[in-house]
Amino acid sequence: MSIRRVNNIYYYKDRAFEIEDGSLFIDGMRITLPTRTAISTVERLMLSLGMGIRADDVNALFDITAHTARSILSSMTTLALRDLVIIPSNVRFQKQIKYGEVVFDTYLKAINGSGRIRSTNPSMRWLNEEDTLQLKAKLFTTSDHSYQAGVHSMKYEPTQLVEMIFQTALTLLLAIDFKENEVTYQPLDFVVPLDLLRKTQLRDTMMLLGDCIGYSNGFVIRPQLTDEQHSRVYSVFTSIGSEARKQLGFTNYDIGSALQTICMHLVTDPLQYPLHQELVNDRHKFRQQIADEANENIEWVKKELTSADNRKDMPKQYNSIPTLKAYFEEALILRKEIIDSAEPMILDRAMAFAKPEWKVVWVDKQKKVPKFIDTGRRKESSVFFFIWTQWERQIREVMMSCFDDPSACHQVHDAIYSRQIIDPKVIEAAVLEQTGFKVQISAE
Repeated sequence: MSIRRVNNIYYYKDRAFEIEDGSLFIDGMRITLPTRTAISTVERLMLSLGMGIRADDVNALFDITAHTARSILSSMTTLALRDLVIIPSNVRFQKQIKYGEVVFDTYLKAINGSGRIRSTNPSMRWLNEEDTLQLKAKLFTTSDHSYQAGVHSMKYEPTQLVEMIFQTALTLLLAIDFKENEVTYQPLDFVVPLDLLRKTQLRDTMMLLGDCIGYSNGFVIRPQLTDEQHSRVYSVFTSIGSEARKQLGFTNYDIGSALQTICMHLVTDPLQYPLHQELVNDRHKFRQQIADEANENIEWVKKELTSADNRKDMPKQYNSIPTLKAYFEEALILRKEIIDSAEPMILDRAMAFAKPEWKVVWVDKQKKVPKFIDTGRRKESSVFFFIWTQWERQIREVMMSCFDDPSACHQVHDAIYSRQIIDPKVIEAAVLEQTGFKVQISAE
């Protein structure tokens, strides 16, 4: 179909645009047209951000502080979607930009934490209502048997196509030369050099860049802390993998078997929980015993032990793993004692943040259509979690006080990450003196 012109307005298919004085007017935007037939990556980024470009911008240094990191990464996502012909060129410019925004936002949520995304999330709602290209099904899988309407949001996982999109976006980003910024550093800030960025896993790279606040011999990352539960603190540093933290030059000071260690200090008589105490005394030997019985690796055992301490019902698989079965039965009693004996303030906080307990009511039992009703009670495993993690927080705070600058320590669940090297025995002694908890600290 050819371009039509009516009174200085051009029409192509269902789109209208004007060209005047070297500028393109389209979708309410004015874009300065280049005098060259080809444009550089930095110029493509500038155009996608709604910036005009000049003849000498082909080798321009891009100032990352002029825009939010997310808007830049959303624009790079748009460029990748176009380059891979996932978005056709005849799609309205504003909609192309919107696709980049929602795909990037959905990707970050899918790779972070549980990967569950509420249907009320703005990006997910847009994909459900405005996705005329039907990209959602191509980019994210939703095979989640634990989904329960009103209880558990749907879990999303990126497809291989998404990985290709963001690898393309990263390649485009690394083709840009960035302006060096003057940055006033805060204690938790760190720099990710370009050579390190190329070695980091793609998912970690994208999460890190989402918290970029400038460029100075690399991308300056400023983690945004979420600290609302009197227990654990969350940030991009908790979301990236342990290997990425190590590559960034941080040492992991970890509380060995934190859950079990803390609980053995909270119960009246640890001898009533011999298997938990055995794990605390020699976690390597205990885990290996279960690994041999289950014919599984140690990573599986570590996850399953944590799961066993929080399960309501025992999986049938445990019947063939004697030690794990006995451990689960012991955990049921332990959990109840921890909750029943919790200090009032600790328990009140735990109840405030614990997940609700749901009851299933069958709307249509034959068709298996359930409805989930809040019983008004809190989920026992969740109350348990928010009790022992409050004590875990106290231990972490003492651990941090052992370093020259405690505010520069990153908190990651049951561990502290720091670039400073100190003897773990110093930390153990401080924790014992200030909290009464005897812990084993490893440094890796």
